[in-house]
Amino acid sequence: MSDLDITVDEVRELGQTLRLVATEFENSEDIASEYADEVSHRDLAHELEEFAENWRIHRNKLMDGLRTLAEHATQAAEGYDGIETELANALQGGGNG
Repeated sequence: MSDLDITVDEVRELGQTLRLVATEFENSEDIASEYADEVSHRDLAHELEEFAENWRIHRNKLMDGLRTLAEHATQAAEGYDGIETELANALQGGGNG
């Protein structure tokens, strides 16, 4: 017995949601680096700039991963739809022959 119960529509929706989250990350601002320009303490400004750069790198990796998962979910939903259509056609064709 399977512990996972998910519909094709839920997989398709997952792909859309993951794509949306990736887009939100892409559109988010790098406010930490902007704040670094406003901070008068040189060491704190440096730490903020370093944080901003690290976050930018990790955010890009996260966006790439989210886009990849979104594409896999979309492909899986399309594949399941195709299999379902083929099975339905085979059953209809088998019952008529």
